[in-house]
Amino acid sequence: MSLIRRFNCLFVLLALATFAPTIVQISAQTAPATNIVTARIKLDDLSMIIVPVSINGSGPYDFMLDTGAAKTIVDQKLAEQLSLPRVAEKTVVGVLASTRMSVVHVNALSVAGAVVPGGEVFSSDRPASVTAKVRGVLGEDFLQNFDVLIDYRRQVIRLDAPGGPMAETASGEHLPLQLSGTLHGQPTHNRLVVSGHIPEFGETAMQLLLDSGANGLTLFQDSLEDSLGQRPNQPQTVRTGNFDKWVSSSVATRTVRFLSLGSNSVSNLTAIALGRRDDVDTDGLVPTSLFHSILISHREKFAILNPSFPRTSR
Repeated sequence: MSLIRRFNCLFVLLALATFAPTIVQISAQTAPATNIVTARIKLDDLSMIIVPVSINGSGPYDFMLDTGAAKTIVDQKLAEQLSLPRVAEKTVVGVLASTRMSVVHVNALSVAGAVVPGGEVFSSDRPASVTAKVRGVLGEDFLQNFDVLIDYRRQVIRLDAPGGPMAETASGEHLPLQLSGTLHGQPTHNRLVVSGHIPEFGETAMQLLLDSGANGLTLFQDSLEDSLGQRPNQPQTVRTGNFDKWVSSSVATRTVRFLSLGSNSVSNLTAIALGRRDDVDTDGLVPTSLFHSILISHREKFAILNPSFPRTSR
């Protein structure tokens, strides 16, 4: 896969990591349904997850599921088709670029009958150019209302009420999750951050975002050539996804011996290395597709990589 194509897989997190904190999140005051909901997903050739999303009872429409996106984005044409009220316009600042996006109001979002009451989401004419023919990006403002199981092998996602039977019966190491961060002294929200270790960077823990919108390990580090013992590649032109702009960035690709997340480890990973920017609140991105499944418990603030379940609960 070309380096430029790998960059296309990262745009959602890079674009949405620093959303203006004044944007209202989708309401979580009304509890979602208590039954476990299962939705079939599709995986494209970059392991991006396509999930059916209904808006105000219409649909479903194909959205990209992105645990690295703080906010949901709706395609501008779909927003117009559904007559979603436009309530504001905000500047979205990312690692490689910034852009203006409209803010629209939705009454409800749902996946396979799991409903979250309305609130404000973003609207863009290019919500997810990393993957073809989707009508938006489903972000953590929706997912935070549930315990979420992403199962790549069975190609399903399961949504359960927080603290429900899915999280209670899952077996595996509970990795602590940080659901918020700090950027320029201000809090960032809707984050899924775990501690990890990479031998090339010593024993210091790295704060890494669990990101279903990335298909490669991505590191934001200063002095990468010193840490990894190699010089970074020459600057080259990369596309930043929904911003539809082209910018130059100094990019290095490296093989790291292994990445450890608790007792879980993945060996011989190719990492995309970016010099640390002021616009990120983590040390890097870990694609959830490195694992055959992952359980995220937002209420209890833990994740289980490759969880197992009693046979009766499956």
